Amino acid sequence: MIRSYKWEVGSGKLKFHFLLLTVYFLVSCAAINTVPESAQNRIIPEVPFFAQEAYQCGPASLAGVMNYWNAGITPDEIAKEIYSKPAGGTLDLDMIIFPQRKGMLAEQYSGGMDDLRKNIDTGYPLVVLVDYGFWVLQSNHFMVIIGYNERGVIANSGKEKAVFIAEKDFLKTWERTKFWTLLIKQKPENRSQSERPSAETRIGKSEEK
Repeated sequence: MIRSYKWEVGSGKLKFHFLLLTVYFLVSCAAINTVPESAQNRIIPEVPFFAQEAYQCGPASLAGVMNYWNAGITPDEIAKEIYSKPAGGTLDLDMIIFPQRKGMLAEQYSGGMDDLRKNIDTGYPLVVLVDYGFWVLQSNHFMVIIGYNERGVIANSGKEKAVFIAEKDFLKTWERTKFWTLLIKQKPENRSQSERPSAETRIGKSEEK
């Protein structure tokens, strides 16, 4: 959320107007641009996709990963508990606490590409927070990383399923949030006998705008 204030300084007829931007660390769910990618991808199959409603990338991302673990919950149900309409976004702390309240393991940490690839290879989709803003203006966005290749990552993001983001572009926006990463798992006692499958190699292109 951005609040603007107009300052007037100077004397007589000479006045200068300044815009003071006070930016809160809330998620504004910016859109992403996609670029061409490699034909060979490592993708976790069957990660549910929920197209986000306005400014609700947090609930949509949580629903995707939690339902991958058979939570049986909708983005609307999540939004009712953690989305702040006055603030126009979702706090990152609520993204961690919500799956924990639902009996799941949720760990937030500063990630990296090696960690991302390792989790994808072992069948764990990740929620990441990126910042598409500039200067002091933040434009934060949650999305679910479901795959990667040698040139970048594949994500369920906004209203787009399995979109490709070049590694250079992804790291630039991810670094601004200090590589914010959320790993969600079932608790050991709640896991079924058969774990979720690890990532598989798929030949072909992910969806592009």
